[in-house]
Amino acid sequence: MRLDTIIRNARIHTMAADRPGGQPGDAPPAPEAVGIAGGRIVAFDDELEGSYAEAGEVVDAAELTGSAGVPTVVPGFIDAHCHTTWFGLTLASVDVENLPGGLDEVYDRLAAAAAQLPDGEWVQATGYSHHDYAGSYPDIAVLDRITGGRPLFMRQVSGHSAIVNTAALTAAGMLEPGYTDPPGGKVVRDASGRPTGLVEETAQTQVQDLIRPYSVETIVHALDLATAHYAKEGITSFGEAGIAAGWIGHSPLEIYAYQQARRAGLLRARAQLMPVIDALHPVSGHAADSPELGLDLGMVTGFGDDEIRLGPVKIFMDGALSGRTAALHEPYAGQSDAGYLQDDPAVLRAQTLAAYRSGWSLAVHAIGDRAVDEAIANITAAVDECGKPAFPNRIEHAGMIRTEQLAVLAEYGIAVTPQAAFFDNIGDGMLAAIGTERAHLLYRGRSFLDAGVMLAGSSDRPCAEGNVLRGMQLFMTRLTRSGRLSGPGHERLLASEALAAYTSGAAAAMGMTGAHAGQAGRLVRGALADIVILTGDPLATAPEAVTELDVQATMRGGQWTHR
Repeated sequence: MRLDTIIRNARIHTMAADRPGGQPGDAPPAPEAVGIAGGRIVAFDDELEGSYAEAGEVVDAAELTGSAGVPTVVPGFIDAHCHTTWFGLTLASVDVENLPGGLDEVYDRLAAAAAQLPDGEWVQATGYSHHDYAGSYPDIAVLDRITGGRPLFMRQVSGHSAIVNTAALTAAGMLEPGYTDPPGGKVVRDASGRPTGLVEETAQTQVQDLIRPYSVETIVHALDLATAHYAKEGITSFGEAGIAAGWIGHSPLEIYAYQQARRAGLLRARAQLMPVIDALHPVSGHAADSPELGLDLGMVTGFGDDEIRLGPVKIFMDGALSGRTAALHEPYAGQSDAGYLQDDPAVLRAQTLAAYRSGWSLAVHAIGDRAVDEAIANITAAVDECGKPAFPNRIEHAGMIRTEQLAVLAEYGIAVTPQAAFFDNIGDGMLAAIGTERAHLLYRGRSFLDAGVMLAGSSDRPCAEGNVLRGMQLFMTRLTRSGRLSGPGHERLLASEALAAYTSGAAAAMGMTGAHAGQAGRLVRGALADIVILTGDPLATAPEAVTELDVQATMRGGQWTHR
């Protein structure tokens, strides 16, 4: 067989127990060369003898990296939970994340943006976190003045709340007499009953619906920007955690937009798309087999191919710890409020069971311990009734997990997607929210692996930094921005475990390792040739230095997406 590409002179971590280099402590050395044909891994080391002369391309990793370190090849990175369209849109929005000039600089940036817009156009900004500004939110009176009557929508970094001005509140009908908050959301008001400009959870939808749907052209451009960025960071696959509806969706035509991006060559990573539960509806068919909830044509989890595939349905149980909207059993530290669920528990349970009966795997957003309890109860009830799914069920974030729940997660094959990057950007806020007595429950790591629970690395980007090497580092250190430890130190991961989270672990959680999908997350014969070449070995680098490694090249399906 004529090979398309041979990569040699590298240390290759296959992340597979049946090949050398896959696990720490393997006796044989890691492979040093890999051959690729037809977008797949086909051979290693001595198996490549006689193939070099006729190979389409031979890449010397040492020459490519030009590094004093050991050039290292690993499987393409996988971000199991992110928001790619949203991230692409933020690259063209006003960035207000952690500005050194404080609130004054936030106001200055918003004012400058507003001044360049026609009257009536929306000022859109992203990345605000009150934790970056001494716990303060912008003054709505100042926002009204600097935006000159233009409506403002500024997302909190968590995505679970937003900051708006009076023009936006008026347009959304939130200042009308008799207005009531929607289920699972809130327009925050001061002691006198006047809106502060903060809108939480589902209340955001009423503002966003004045801006959306975005055009297909706009979404395609956002995907182009976002996945070009992913390629530079070594990301070859991702899970788009919520499309088509709800406050997280951008258009009912998002799947079509993804297809258009792919056709134009602008989709540089494999996409697993998770429709929001609100996008599902009854589909008419034969009386014997009409699903309770679905998409038109009967599409369900698994539909598609290795480039674009439908993933599990996304169901929101609660909000976020940093904004204190996640649903807890006991109140947040220093207050009487314990957060809230996104809807009545009976409604959420009925939606979950109906979707599962209809052929959808479940990806349930649950962060607070009350929400996690509800999520586990609903998922296990669905599996008990209908059997295990082809694609794993998941708890997105899994922010607070009790020890006795670990065995249940493992038994039912429920994957978890904790975000290590949260330790940095909102870790201090989360610790302050739940207090030291509950800190041991926070975004666990080691406990999941010891219990045999599928652990998928993810970022929730743009809610947190999406660089995988930074995510690995934070899985290993669990340090907040102020240097505090998030939960007990024994929850830290080893370097090999952190790398597995973003490769083989994420692939397993996304159903990318079974017979129904192309092998991803491991470098073995027949697997997709999704590869990252690094300037050094992340398994032989101190945690504090992992982010000093560079991604020199990224390959997806045998084609270079970054080099």
